[in-house]
Amino acid sequence: SVQGMRIGQESQKLGFAPGIEAEGSTCFYSIEIGNRIYVNTITNQGIDRWIDPSDEDARSEEVSRIQGFRTIKVWFDSKRPDPDHKCRIYVDVAAGQSLEVRVEQSYSDEDPPTCTTARRFAEAAMRTLAN
Repeated sequence: SVQGMRIGQESQKLGFAPGIEAEGSTCFYSIEIGNRIYVNTITNQGIDRWIDPSDEDARSEEVSRIQGFRTIKVWFDSKRPDPDHKCRIYVDVAAGQSLEVRVEQSYSDEDPPTCTTARRFAEAAMRTLAN
């Protein structure tokens, strides 16, 4: 459901990691009660940048494909993703391009795990792009 959801769009330099500039446009969804969800189209980087993250505390794992495109999950700081902590899903949509869905920290016990939400949004975004 999209009730209580604000959708904003802004174009920006997406600062991911020190020294890495990703370019693209962002849509962010903020759900009244819960976390913020950012959907970014990245025009100058594929998902390979995350397969073996240079960032010490970043971890990644390949997950099942979305619409046939390779998909990875990226999280930080711990061996397994913490259900309440920031999670990102990247979909390899074209050479040197990717879709990123980033879900910020979750503050409510009712919220599904952040990685689940990220994946749901990635699937929805890919359905939209496919049409």
